[in-house]
Amino acid sequence: VAAVYLGTAWLLVEIVSTVGPMLDLPMVFQRGVLLLLMIGFPVALVLAWAFDLTPDGIRRDSGELQQARGSRSRFDYVVVGVLAAALAYFVADRFWWSADHQLGDLEASIAVLPFTNMTRDAGNDPFIDGIHDDLLTQLSRISSLRTTSRTSVLQYENTTKTVPQIAAELGVATILEAGVQRSGDRVRINVQLIDATTDEHLWAERYDRELTAANVFEIQSEIAVEIAAQLQAALTDDERTHLAKIPTQNLAALDAYFIGKQLLEERNLQSIMAAAEYFEKVVDLDPEFALGWSGLADANMLLPEYSSTVDRAVTEARAREAVQNALHFDPDLPEVRATQAWYELRFYDWVGAEQIFRDALAVAPDNTNVLHWLSHVLAWQGVFDEAIIHARHAADVDPDSNIMGTNLAYILVDAGQFDEGLAIARARLEAAPEHIVQLRNLYLHELRARQPAAAAQTFVRYTRQIGGDPEAAAQIGEMFVAYANDGVAGAISDDLIARTQLGSEDLAQILAFVGDAEETITALQVAAAENSGSRSVFSMKINPAYDFIRDDPRFQALLEQVGLAD
Repeated sequence: VAAVYLGTAWLLVEIVSTVGPMLDLPMVFQRGVLLLLMIGFPVALVLAWAFDLTPDGIRRDSGELQQARGSRSRFDYVVVGVLAAALAYFVADRFWWSADHQLGDLEASIAVLPFTNMTRDAGNDPFIDGIHDDLLTQLSRISSLRTTSRTSVLQYENTTKTVPQIAAELGVATILEAGVQRSGDRVRINVQLIDATTDEHLWAERYDRELTAANVFEIQSEIAVEIAAQLQAALTDDERTHLAKIPTQNLAALDAYFIGKQLLEERNLQSIMAAAEYFEKVVDLDPEFALGWSGLADANMLLPEYSSTVDRAVTEARAREAVQNALHFDPDLPEVRATQAWYELRFYDWVGAEQIFRDALAVAPDNTNVLHWLSHVLAWQGVFDEAIIHARHAADVDPDSNIMGTNLAYILVDAGQFDEGLAIARARLEAAPEHIVQLRNLYLHELRARQPAAAAQTFVRYTRQIGGDPEAAAQIGEMFVAYANDGVAGAISDDLIARTQLGSEDLAQILAFVGDAEETITALQVAAAENSGSRSVFSMKINPAYDFIRDDPRFQALLEQVGLAD
């Protein structure tokens, strides 16, 4: 009876624990079922002890049977005791101890679901998305609190999944839900913090205030502090000071900043150009908004990577001014420090850039932007082990980010781990085929991995997607294959370069992969002198494309010029 009872109880427990979350049943229901099963176990044993199931029905045990059992009573007691202990251990381990251990591991972890637009006005979406993103940034700077990235939670927008299901998939103990209503000169934000284990509210609040930039930041700060208190996540004095900051008092500047930041993340020429325009608007509206200047610098430094026709002198001058202003108004922000380090690297200050990134990482250890760029700085200097650690960390922090996934593939290829790097790059491209930078990186990865035929096809796809001439790209692709397979060097004419829209970001590597030594060195010299941030230049020390000219005195002089000589 005990064995049958335990088997049936186990089956019921599994059914309840599986169906419960699907029906949105609270954890107290599941524990109630367990409690009833525990109470029923000794009752079932007593009844089995006192009664027998006979052909004539249920009968009380006869004295003769009881006497026969007497010789086995001690053994029976031991069996019953062991079975009872086994049930108690199973229940405790399944529903109490494991839950306590899980909470101990995850109690200071949170996922902030996409905020709901309560007005149904799509014009408010950038503002609401911006608040959501900014709150996540604030929470990520609390060192004792683990947060889930924005890209990871975006998949749950308008989801029908329950809170326990979402929390289990994201590996967090708590979920924050919020609705935002922006109407006229008022903003209302309703938030609720939910314990994912019990599906019960830990805290809820409604903020109803005048719509000003200062109030938006104050509400975010209050929410962050309250979340930390509820999850018993300690706040340092520096973290409290940072949370209390008001980056801008200008609501229009804040609106424009939110839009520019979202556009910059799309990473294509049109979105970066549009982002630069919004950041220009931001700093016009509030010349002291450091994040606006930082975004403007980032956009101008990225533009040459995505356009072969952009005026580099103009973007360089604007980036320099923007970096200086961002540092002047708030030099301690991790975003500003990352922008500064990237700018310094364009002038080949490897030591300075690396130190700035490390300082920023000490303040914000999960900042994916800092992790991203630091991994590049290390890989280009040949410090592959640490570079991969930081790239993997960034991808773990933001596993659904195309940028972080693309970066991890790039770092792995830099390190010569071609199989994994190519697998990640191709998976990311399949998931987001519109992400142009992934196509560009992929054909370069395939060339490094000595897969010229695949690289030729990818190069044609990339050229077509950016609006270039695919027939010109196919001609260059044939040169890839001829040089890789037979050592036949090709010559890429100015006409082919113009038709495929090749810029200094890729040109030197392309020329190297067709075996044109003279033009490769010339392209590297031009790109190095431009200080454009060309990855063709930054990768000179570790890029196998340049092995055939590595002993050329001019190439060695270039390594010295850009600070990469041994």
